[in-house]
Amino acid sequence: MMPYTINNADQAERFSGQPELRVKSEKWQQLTGVVSSEMAAAEFESLGMTRREARRLVRRRLGGRASHRRAALRELRADFRALFDLLPRHRIRKSPILVPTVIAAAIVLMLAFNPQRRQAIESLRGILPFLAPANVARWIPLTPRGVVPTGFASATLWSFALVAIARMASTPALRAHWRLSVFGGITLLMLIAFGAVFWATTLQVLLANQWTNGRGQGMALLAFLFCYVAWAFHSLRFWFGDLQRRCPVCLRQLGMPEVRGNAHDVLLAPLETETVCLHGHGLNLESHWGRVFAPDDLRF
Repeated sequence: MMPYTINNADQAERFSGQPELRVKSEKWQQLTGVVSSEMAAAEFESLGMTRREARRLVRRRLGGRASHRRAALRELRADFRALFDLLPRHRIRKSPILVPTVIAAAIVLMLAFNPQRRQAIESLRGILPFLAPANVARWIPLTPRGVVPTGFASATLWSFALVAIARMASTPALRAHWRLSVFGGITLLMLIAFGAVFWATTLQVLLANQWTNGRGQGMALLAFLFCYVAWAFHSLRFWFGDLQRRCPVCLRQLGMPEVRGNAHDVLLAPLETETVCLHGHGLNLESHWGRVFAPDDLRF
């Protein structure tokens, strides 16, 4: 004989659109599962099974109370997955404060967990223009302790900054909108600050003591220099691409991209990408010939 089962999908669907009945519906789902299990166990006992065997068979066929509760929460869209979907992660991902906040948090964490943060900050003055670098008597081990040389980092970061400023000045779409220029300048300064703190923190770890294998320490330092230059290059690409993907009015990232044209055509039907501001400030058209933002409101 088949055990009793009650289909609760219709009841859950009826209550899912009414928040005030969500708790009652969940309790009803749980109670229904318990009643069905008790009725099925009673039928199996009437067939000659012991109570323990009947409950074990019912649990294997109908599932336990936890499974009914998970099914009820899933039907009512009250489980963790549904609650995670309610988070405004898409809005945060397109927010203009996300990138500066992440960079600032990384800088704060590196300084907070660095026991020699005072020496690191003292070393960073050499990166600032018109200031003398900190005096480093010896590289391996660092002497004075915790004070790192900053000549290579200063040359890399300011070259990165000059290229970024030249790129911004040569892009008409960035020159025409002062909000994008200010946002780009702030983000650029924060990237330079992150690069400086990252340089000082890493060198304090690599050069704090002389390794037993001197060749390995030299190779590690050389690999770090190459990685640092690669980071600066990719940071420049990310910074410029992030500026181009933002609305010049609200500084949020553009969305709903539409690609048309052919990548092999240059004059007749060039490849174009059209994106719009999700807050209604206008649309952006990007092609081989440049980038044009057409505002919906002439006030902007």
